[in-house]
Amino acid sequence: MLDKEIAELRRRFRYEKNNIASLCGCYVNDKKEIVTTFRQSMPMLGPEESERYLALFRRTFSGSVGKQLLDVTFQNEQVVNGDEHRLLCALRDSKLKDEQALSDFYAKIISSFETDGAFLILLAEDTYDVPTYGKDGDVREDGSDTVFSYLFCCVCPMKLNKPALRYDAFRQLFQSREAEQVVSSPEVGFLFPAFDDRCANLYGALYAARNLRDNHPELASALFGAPLPMPADEQKDSFRDLLSDSLGEECSYGVVQTVQDSLLARVQAQKETPEEPVQPVTCEQLKTTLAYCGVSADKLEQFEKDYNERFGEQTALPPQNLTDGGAAELKTEDVHIRVDASRSDLVQVRLLDGKPCVIIRAEGTLTVNGVPVSIRADAISKESERTV
Repeated sequence: MLDKEIAELRRRFRYEKNNIASLCGCYVNDKKEIVTTFRQSMPMLGPEESERYLALFRRTFSGSVGKQLLDVTFQNEQVVNGDEHRLLCALRDSKLKDEQALSDFYAKIISSFETDGAFLILLAEDTYDVPTYGKDGDVREDGSDTVFSYLFCCVCPMKLNKPALRYDAFRQLFQSREAEQVVSSPEVGFLFPAFDDRCANLYGALYAARNLRDNHPELASALFGAPLPMPADEQKDSFRDLLSDSLGEECSYGVVQTVQDSLLARVQAQKETPEEPVQPVTCEQLKTTLAYCGVSADKLEQFEKDYNERFGEQTALPPQNLTDGGAAELKTEDVHIRVDASRSDLVQVRLLDGKPCVIIRAEGTLTVNGVPVSIRADAISKESERTV
C-alpha cells in the first residue's frame, strides 16, 4: 500500500467520518484467560468515547511503509483454500456478526501474541464509499462506483497506572485513587484486505507493529499464514554485515559511500513522487553499483551468494531500511565524525606518510567546542610551525 492510501483510511478513523456499525473486543488477563468479550454500537457511544477507540486505530497505522507498516501478500492457494484467509473473509463478510469466527479469531491472537501482561483486542469493520476525483482535484458529483469494506484490528497491552490523589468534584475533596489497569498504545494491528489503487485487494493485507525489532512474527504467521519481512533495524544491521563480510578488503570507504549515496537517491526519489509505490532495491541493482565501484568479479559472486542466504532469493529490500538517511558516520576507537549525507563529498580517506587518514574539507565556519576558529591559510601555517 502507498502512504497516501494509508493516510486516506486513517482519516476515516474520526467520529464524523467512519461508518462503523459495531466495535468488538476481547480483554485477556496475564494468564491468557479471557476476562470478557464485548460488542459496542459505535453510534451509541457518543463523540468522546468513540474518539478514544478511534485514536487507538489511528496510532496503530502510524509510521512508515517498510518499517512499522508491512505489506502482507497471500499466495493463490491461501486465497482459495487457506484457513487464515477464509477466517478473515468470514469476519469481514458477516460484518463481525459471525460469533464462531470471532471466537476463532480471538483464540488465534491469544495463543500467538507473546506478552507478559494483560492485553485488549479491538476489532472493527468499516464500509467506505470511495470518492472519485476529477482532473481539478474536486470530488465528482456523480459519486463513486467503489465500495471498500474492510477489517481493522489492534492489540493493546494493559498497563497498571500508579496510585495517586484525585479530586472528587461532588464531595469537593481529594481522595486516594487506587492503581488501575488502563489501555496503552497499540503493540500490533492489521488491516484486511489491502487498499491498493484505492480498491480492495484480497491478495494483500497491511500489518502494523510498533517495535521495529520485534514485530511479533508468530502472530502474523497465525493471522496470515505467511512470513513477515525481516524487521527494518535487522535489515540494516544485516546489510552492513553483508558488505563487510562478502567484500572483505575491497570494502573501502569509497565503495560503502557510493552504495549509501545510491540508496539515498532512491529514498529521495520516493519522497518527490509519493503517488508512486516504493521501489525496493534488488540484489542485481546492488551488484551493478558495486561493479561500478570496481569490486572484483569473485567478490560480486560472494556478495550475491551471501545476499540470498541472508534475505532470500529474489528478495528486494526497501532502500530506507538500509541507510541511516540523515548522516554518514565515521568512527575509530577515539574519533566519531558525523557528516550530512548530502555532503559526503567533503570526506576523503588517504594515506599520508604511510598512515591512513580521514580528510575533511572545511567549508564555512569551523567551531571547536562551540568556539569559532580561524581556518585562514596563514593561521593554519603558523599553527603547523608551533607543533613542529
